[in-house]
Amino acid sequence: MIIRIMGEGQWEVPDSDLSIFNEIDGQVEHAVTTGSQTELTAALTQLVATVKAHGRPIADEEITDSDLIIPDEAATVEEVSQLLAENASGEGLIPG
Repeated sequence: MIIRIMGEGQWEVPDSDLSIFNEIDGQVEHAVTTGSQTELTAALTQLVATVKAHGRPIADEEITDSDLIIPDEAATVEEVSQLLAENASGEGLIPG
């Protein structure tokens, strides 16, 4: 699975790690629901760090489609709320 972190690039991560990302995604959704920027920043920081720890960076020269796009740690509640609203599946940032 290819995950793009907005403003940072792409990482290839094993599909088997999806459950780890889904757990953190639940924290992101909770933070947006409660409007807690502090909680959101912590969850996004953990999500980005987990992608980087479990993934292999893809060179900028390599052009490949992303399976998932996640915001970076600096995203606001409003920005992430908009991303969640645009996801027709209603499954958060990470479907699964």
